Amino acid sequence: MENGEGEAVEAERRRAMGSLVSTCESIASGQFDDMEQLFAILANETLPTDIRELAETFASMVVQIEAREFHAHQLIDELRETQRQLEAAEQALRRENKDLKQRLKKLEVQFDQEQAEQEIREIAESEYFVDLQQRAKSLRQRFKQKD
Repeated sequence: MENGEGEAVEAERRRAMGSLVSTCESIASGQFDDMEQLFAILANETLPTDIRELAETFASMVVQIEAREFHAHQLIDELRETQRQLEAAEQALRRENKDLKQRLKKLEVQFDQEQAEQEIREIAESEYFVDLQQRAKSLRQRFKQKD
């Protein structure tokens, strides 16, 4: 290999390494727009195998990162939808609870009236009360007879 040719290969190697470093820095900062540079390094068969393998490794890592981010975004969207559904369910339960409390108050009032009527019937039908009514009637008749 001639000296000029060796310098050209070395210059190409340095340019590829610089491109690889730049792309990796972008990837590390969360930007995946420079993937074309990685693919260009992979496709350049004049570059040493170790540089191409390194580019392939980084490309594989980017694909895995993007897949994880995609999955994470899907999970976040699902969680947001679940949260929206839970909030709607909570509102519905609050409305239903309010309605049930109002119905319960009506039933309590109705129950109290029914209970009071039942207690009055029990008292009115008791032997003691019937006896008291008889005595009161008898006393009224006596007082009428005296007049």
